[in-house]
Amino acid sequence: MAKKTILGRVKIDYALLISFLILIVVGILTIYSAGGDSNQHIRQIYWAITGIVIFVLMLLVNYHRMGEYAFFIYLAGLLMLILVLLIGKRVRGAKSWITVAWGFGFQPSEFVKITVIIALARFLDRVGDDIKSLKNVIIALGICVIPMGLILLQPDFGTALVYLPICMIMLFFAGIKYTHLISLLIIFGIAVVLPLLATFSKLTHSGTLIFLQVLDDTKTVFLIALMFGLFSGIMFILYRITKKSLLYKASTVFLIFFTGLILAAPLGRFLKPYQKERLIVFLRPTIDPFGSGYNIIQSKIAVGAGGLFGRGLLGGTQSQLGFLPERSTDFIFSIYAEAWGFFGSLALLAVYGIFIYRGIMTIYNGRDRFSFLLAAGIMGMFLFHIIINVGMTIGIMPITGIPLPFLSYGGSFLLTCIVAVSILSNIELRRYTH
Repeated sequence: MAKKTILGRVKIDYALLISFLILIVVGILTIYSAGGDSNQHIRQIYWAITGIVIFVLMLLVNYHRMGEYAFFIYLAGLLMLILVLLIGKRVRGAKSWITVAWGFGFQPSEFVKITVIIALARFLDRVGDDIKSLKNVIIALGICVIPMGLILLQPDFGTALVYLPICMIMLFFAGIKYTHLISLLIIFGIAVVLPLLATFSKLTHSGTLIFLQVLDDTKTVFLIALMFGLFSGIMFILYRITKKSLLYKASTVFLIFFTGLILAAPLGRFLKPYQKERLIVFLRPTIDPFGSGYNIIQSKIAVGAGGLFGRGLLGGTQSQLGFLPERSTDFIFSIYAEAWGFFGSLALLAVYGIFIYRGIMTIYNGRDRFSFLLAAGIMGMFLFHIIINVGMTIGIMPITGIPLPFLSYGGSFLLTCIVAVSILSNIELRRYTH
C-alpha cells in the first residue's frame, strides 16, 4: 500500500517518501564515489538532515497558508534575486551565491523556483477559467519572466531555463487555450534556437549553412523582427477592412515570429560564445573534442565503461582519475552509471519512476484547484531536471548545468527538492481533511 490512514483523516504516501529517501542515500554514496573533495558527501549528509527537519516542520503548516501569503513569498524571492546581484559571490562565472555567517552560502535562484510555483498556482487558481484570456496568460508569463530575467543577469542560463517548462506545464493544467500554448512554445523555441544557429554553422564549418551566420548580428535579427512586425500590422489592418479570417491568422503568425525574434536578439547577445557552444555541441561532440565537446565525450565514456553490472562504488576510472569534470554535480548520473552499470541505472530510473508516478497521482488527487496546480508545477520542475540531466550525460540533450534531483551535490538544490516533496506530501496529507 502506498498510503496509510492516520486517525481516519489524513494519509501518508509511503511510496513517495521512501523513493525520495532512497534517492538521497544513493546520491550521498555516489558523491562519495565521485572522489574529488573528500568532504562533499559529509556536507551533503548535513544538508540532507537539515532538509528532513524542514520537511517535517513544513508538514505542520497547511499548504493553503502558502497560497494566502503567495504574494509576499514571491516578493521575498525577487528581493533575494536582487540582493544576490548587489552583494552576491561569483562562482564559476555566475554571481549567484549569497554568503552569510561562518562562510555558509546559498543559491537564491534554487529556492525561488518554489516561490514562483506557489505564486503562479495562486494566480491561476484565482483567475480560474479566465486563463483563456490572453491578458491573464501574459500576467502568468510575467510572474515567471521577472525572476528569469534577474537570474539571466547573474548570468545563470541553465537555472533560468527551468522556469519555462514550469510555467508551460502549469498553464496547460490551468486550462490555457491550445492555440495560446502552441504559440508560446513556438515563440520560446525561436528565441532559444535562433541564437544557436550561427554558432552551429561556425563550429561545423558548413558551407551550406554559412548564411546562418548573419543571425549572429543583433541588429540584423532586430531588422528581420521589425519586418515581421510590419507584415503583421499590415495583415491586421487588411483584416479589419475585409473581415477575412485568413488575414487575421496571417497577422497572428507574423506576430508570433516577430515576438520570437525580438526575444532572440537580446538573448543571442547575452549568451557568451562558450555557452552557445555547450548548448549545441551535443549534436556533434567530435567537432571540438578537447573543448566544448570534452564533457559529453567523457560522460559517454563513463556511462559505457559501467557495462552491465558496473565497476563498483570506488572502481570507476572516470571518477577516480578525474577525467570527468563537474562529476559530483552536473554529471553525477555518469558516475553512478559507471559504478553500477546498466542494470543499476535501470534500478535508479525505476525509483525515479515510482517517485514521478506518485507525484503525478498527487496532482490528480488534489482536492482543490490550488493544490492541483501547485503539485503540477512541482512535478514539472522535477521532470525537466531529470530528463535534461540524464539526457545530457548520455549525449542526447544539451549541456545546461541542470543538476539531477536528490543525487547532485549542492545544499541549495537538495533543500529545494526536499521542500518540494514536503509540499507534495502536505497536499496528500490534507486531502481528506475538512
